[in-house]
Amino acid sequence: MSPEWIPLLFAAAVIVLLLVVLRPRAQSWRTTICRIVVMEAIYLGMAYLLLDVLEHPPAEALVGALMIAAIAAAIPNRYYRKLAGEK
Repeated sequence: MSPEWIPLLFAAAVIVLLLVVLRPRAQSWRTTICRIVVMEAIYLGMAYLLLDVLEHPPAEALVGALMIAAIAAAIPNRYYRKLAGEK
């Protein structure tokens, strides 16, 4: 693994930690896990695209991937509940 991935993976860990710590009490763990999986897939996919495919510098890839993850965080909770199979 190249050293460019270290800050990107650290940011991925911070995203997971924030999603777990800031989870609403009424939200089930199943929905939280679905939210984590979707957010990490979007974040790491965008980081890979920016860093390896488009060959942007690591700082640009980090900022771009964080911006896309922030946009993905705006997905309404009802879609995560539907994905988790809850009513």
